[in-house]
This record gives sequence, structure tokens and C-alpha cells, in this order.
Amino acid sequence: MITYHYRNIRDSKLTRLDKFRTGSWVRVEAPTETELNLLATKFNLDPDLLTDALDPDEIPRLEIDDDNTYVYMRYALRQGEQVITRPVLLVVGPKFVASISPAELPETERLLASSLITTQRAKLLLQLLRHIIGTYERNITYLTRQIRSVRARLNVATINNRDFVQFVVIEDALNYFLSELVPANLLLSSLLSGRHGLTFFEDDRDLIEDLIQATRQLTETSSGALKTIVNIREAYSNIMTNNLNRQVQLLTSLTVVLTIPTIVFSLYGMNVPLPGQGSHAAFGWIMLGTLAVCSLILYVLYRRRWL
Repeated sequence: MITYHYRNIRDSKLTRLDKFRTGSWVRVEAPTETELNLLATKFNLDPDLLTDALDPDEIPRLEIDDDNTYVYMRYALRQGEQVITRPVLLVVGPKFVASISPAELPETERLLASSLITTQRAKLLLQLLRHIIGTYERNITYLTRQIRSVRARLNVATINNRDFVQFVVIEDALNYFLSELVPANLLLSSLLSGRHGLTFFEDDRDLIEDLIQATRQLTETSSGALKTIVNIREAYSNIMTNNLNRQVQLLTSLTVVLTIPTIVFSLYGMNVPLPGQGSHAAFGWIMLGTLAVCSLILYVLYRRRWL
């Protein structure tokens, strides 16, 4: 689907147009092959570069072809309990800015309601980049909150298998974020260097520097969250190992204690003359002696903290 949006500095809000106008934002979502060909013909764009925008494995990068600048990015979105990323291509041409994505951008209504001025091409590009990077920030915050929730349960309850499955999902998402934020930071640095054919004013350059700083902080936050997951996993592994050792220790101690009456009763089960076999009090003395020895062993084990 292709839609056109327009707003200049005198307009009060963003307007959706029926057809293209110079200075418009061309918003393309889930385009068909026919629509991609139409874009390539109408705006003199490279068809192969447009097709790359739909590649699910496309990474952030910058391409320049003729008078058009192609900025490949990825945005984060939540699907149920999972967080995934999708590609988006921002094209800055002489008379337009276009965004091309395989699906609708997250929080599109919020983006359309913001103060976008489409006639200022460089500023519009930066505003779209800020919106894209904001999706990472919100989803990293969401993942970090989930990690803290599991870490809090580590002190008061037993972590179940579902928590570890959730850790795997979170870890995958954070690793994807790292692999995408690092090249995104390099892309923004390239924009700031001026080797892209776009002209930025001082305020725009400040915004780029803010975006660079934001991507660095998001990278550090993602790395910190991954380290937290590893620490929780190691802590829980140590706790489980310690609990297992204590259980084995307890069972070993009980085995030693129960071995004493087993030996005594086995000896008195033989069909041979035994001490006290003619006494009516023999059973009581044997039981008392066995209990005394077992109690002594239990006391020694308790003093040695085996129980």
C-alpha cells in the first residue's frame, strides 16, 4: 500500500494526499511487486535496492545511488510475549522522502500525530530514525523488566522451566538487538560525517549526535541485560548444585544410620547360638542398644553438619 503525506512549516498538521506532491512523505507498507515497480519508475529508484527493503535478514546500512540516499534500518516490535525486528528502508530523494517496510511501522498513529514536516527532507529522515530507534528503547525496557521479575523470584521461589525458556527468548532478542544497533550506530556516524549527499543544519546535527548516543546506551543496556541473564543462570545452577549436594549428603547420612539396625537384625536372624537368646529381655536390650548407637551416629553427623 502506498500513501502520501504532506506538511510544510505553515501547515498545522500532517495531511494525507490523494496523489504525490513535491515534498511529500511516501509511506509504503507491505508493497506488492507492481507497487515496487511503480515506485522505481515514478521516482527513478533502483529496483534491486527497493527489493532489499523486504529482505527479512537485511541489516542497517547506507547506500547512495544517483541523487537518492537509501538508509536501511530495522525496527523492533512485540508479537505476544516475543520481541522481533523487521527491516525498513528510508529513501531520501530530491523531491521526497519514502519509507518502505514489509508491514506497518509500530505506533504509526503516534508517528502521524507528531510534528513531522515533510518538506524538510533531512529533518524528516532524522525524525523517522528517532521513531525507529525509540522502538528499540521501549522493547529493551520491556525485556529488562521481565528479567528483573525473574531475578526477584530467585530469592523467594523456585524458577521453573518456563522461566528458562523465557530467558532463551529474551537472550535471542537482545542478541538480535546488539547485531542491529551496532551497524545502526555506524550508519548514524556516517550521516554525521557528511559523506551521503544530505545537508544538515546545526540542530539536525545535534539530533544525530543524540541518536548516536542513544544507540550506544541501548547497546550497553542490551549487553548488561545479557550479563544479568548469564548471572541469574549461573546463580540458579549453583543453588541447584548446592541443594543436590545437601540432598545427597542427607541420604548418605540416613543410609549410614539405617545400616546399623540392618546389621544387628541380620546377625540375630541366623540359626546359630547367639548371646542372650535364652533371655526374655534380649529383644528389649537389642533394640535399646541399636537405638543408642543410631542416636550416637546421628549426633556425630549433626555436629559435623551433615544433617
